[in-house]
Amino acid sequence: MTDGRDTVQAKDWSALTERTLAEVKTCASIYRPTNFWDVGLNKILQDLDTLGLDRFKSWPTSGAWFYPRYGNGFSNASIGVAYEAALQANPRASKNWVTSALNGAFEARRDFDVAGVCWNQDRWPANLDDFGESPVGTPPQAYGLSLTEGVRFGRPYLNYLIVMAALSNHVDAPPKSFLEIGGGFGVLGEIVMSRDAEARYVDIDIPPLVTVASFYLTELFGRDRVQVYDGAIADRGVIEVRGSAVVPSWRLEDVQGDFDVFVNSFSFQEMEPEVVDNYIDKVCAKGVKYAVSLNSRLGTVKAAKAGEWGSLQPVTSADILNGFEKRGYTVIGQYGDPLVHGGRQLNVLKRK
Repeated sequence: MTDGRDTVQAKDWSALTERTLAEVKTCASIYRPTNFWDVGLNKILQDLDTLGLDRFKSWPTSGAWFYPRYGNGFSNASIGVAYEAALQANPRASKNWVTSALNGAFEARRDFDVAGVCWNQDRWPANLDDFGESPVGTPPQAYGLSLTEGVRFGRPYLNYLIVMAALSNHVDAPPKSFLEIGGGFGVLGEIVMSRDAEARYVDIDIPPLVTVASFYLTELFGRDRVQVYDGAIADRGVIEVRGSAVVPSWRLEDVQGDFDVFVNSFSFQEMEPEVVDNYIDKVCAKGVKYAVSLNSRLGTVKAAKAGEWGSLQPVTSADILNGFEKRGYTVIGQYGDPLVHGGRQLNVLKRK
């Protein structure tokens, strides 16, 4: 049974989605979803409409678009079948070992351990054991990896934990403010805001992920700490961010204030070159001291034609670095294996 508060909130989120979908049609084209995202937007909107925000991490579309999984898609039933086959080959086969190998637990453990080893606790003291990913949104995977009972992790959380671990080796002091473009459901905000009550996080994104991230962060931290793109924000003009916020892409220039760190993880690679260059230009104008990019070395797959899967002109990690370097930033850290895998490159840049 749904109470009155839930009904009001559902209307709020519906209004936010409707507003951003209307505005994206009239905003400057440079801020609209690129070819890569056009393919999936209607499917994501259908999941939002039919399944609701309470289950957004487990939507059928989430795995491909904003909530990557570990493992190779083995269900509990198929793992059981694989274990029986393993017993035939090796009677000493351990069920826990086979299960962990097939459900992604070994990969998750690898990433958690890598983040812990890489994190520079002298430069940026951080508690990695007592904070994990919230169950809000019904995550399809939740691995218990830390020494703290009840703390769980999914792949998006650990991806960002590794990003922050790399950054920790270069920051002069723990950062207090973060700006992100393409933050998915806002998990970077969860990481930094959970550990620091004074941390500020602003996520810039397209609809309906503006709605998803707003829902998630307000469920975790409340509206006193997270500003929502609602009727209190005019259609035009300066946006004075009180603390943290989720803001649509076409309002990036209106967001006021400087930021210590800019982060982009796996989304610049999905955009066209002119779009990425525009975002980098606007980000650098905000006085960001550090910039972190985790993107593909070679870019995403090239679409056969407009409207089909992929980017029309793939953006590489080198293209992203060039965009920052020509605006006065220099690379101070560059990481591949074993910190990040699969042809990805994690770069940390600093304003000269």
